[in-house]
Amino acid sequence: MHHAPEWYSQLRDVGMLWQALGGVALFWNNMPKRKFFRLYYALFWILGAAFFLLARRSNLLWVNEGSNVYIVYFLSIIVVLACCKVSIWVALMVGASGFLAQQICGGLELALRSIPAVGAAFDYSNLLVLLDVLFFGTGYYLIWRIYRNKTFRENEHISPLQMGVFSILSFLFSLGFYTVNQYVRGWTNFSPIELTINSLYISIGGIFLLVMQYELIRMQRLNADVQSMKAMLHAQENQWQQGKERAELVNEKYHDLKKLVNSFQGKLDAGMFHKLSKAIESYDDKVETGNRAANVVLTEARELCRSRGIQFTCYVKGSDLDFMEDLDIYSFLKNTMDNAVDAVEKLPEGKERFISLTVRRDGDMIALHEENPCEVVIFENGLPTSEKDPDYHGFGMKSMMRIANKYGGAITAKAEDGVFSLDAIFMPK
Repeated sequence: MHHAPEWYSQLRDVGMLWQALGGVALFWNNMPKRKFFRLYYALFWILGAAFFLLARRSNLLWVNEGSNVYIVYFLSIIVVLACCKVSIWVALMVGASGFLAQQICGGLELALRSIPAVGAAFDYSNLLVLLDVLFFGTGYYLIWRIYRNKTFRENEHISPLQMGVFSILSFLFSLGFYTVNQYVRGWTNFSPIELTINSLYISIGGIFLLVMQYELIRMQRLNADVQSMKAMLHAQENQWQQGKERAELVNEKYHDLKKLVNSFQGKLDAGMFHKLSKAIESYDDKVETGNRAANVVLTEARELCRSRGIQFTCYVKGSDLDFMEDLDIYSFLKNTMDNAVDAVEKLPEGKERFISLTVRRDGDMIALHEENPCEVVIFENGLPTSEKDPDYHGFGMKSMMRIANKYGGAITAKAEDGVFSLDAIFMPK
């Protein structure tokens, strides 16, 4: 059995509380906070410590060896409710995660101290504080690094039942295991090897539960991404059909108007006839690439750029894209042009506004290159992110990656000297 200085034993409950509260903070970084959450968080540190010190000093029977663990567990959940704008189910899951982090690091430290030589070196030693700092500081940093982008987010697609089950499993594992050892056999009756095994069991079991929980979150996010991607593809398919029908209608009306105006030749004075002819020429201002999907999206892009004062140039040989499905061509070019227009529109007055697009064959592959001036571009995993459409945040680029991968290609992007450039390659089969 380990031995600690008297002052350390008296503060053991306080240390466990502080460790658990620190663990909770590892998992709430993506959640909406209350206005004075830092104040509430600090009060839990101070008032919780005062409570345990008073309980120890007053020798309250219900705050004995073991029950303090239950109190810390529930305080971990309550602090999440007090500091974050979340449901009780989210608080249960995040509080349990923070408590598991404490159990993992504490178990590993206990396992090390169970080695006789190490335990003897730290018995009754004030250096136990440094050991705590080492294990919990290093352990929490590693957990934060691993889970900082995987933690629970607002509006996460996880059911209350799933969150409740995880919290119950954490409760039964950590507290049930602790209770059995404390009250059935007693920690003082463990041999060093048994104590080491039990400590490692606590840590490994806690790691397993955390991995299980955040694997569940990852799977739910992937499922939500798939559903959003399907919805976006359905919307783009409708846009493609509408764009194609609109292009056919405009072309039909243009030829009707052209015939009508030509019928006036000789019946109107030359100036009026010339004016009418010029007026309908804009209806024939469509991009001709040799591929109907590319024609539709690039004609729409030219009209949009003209209306917003953006110089648009493109060189696309549509026949080079014939190996791709029409919807894939439309979706890829549509996302490319929408992102470019959105970036150029954000430029301050006086900045040059242009978009250039080139699609050409280079040996056995098709290369696409797009450029436009830009402000600051935020990259994630090597690709730009956008908040233009909150319903499909980031899915435009994901859709482009999917299409490039479908045709054996890849996408790269960069922003240098105020110019954003996108390059994509496709490999015709």
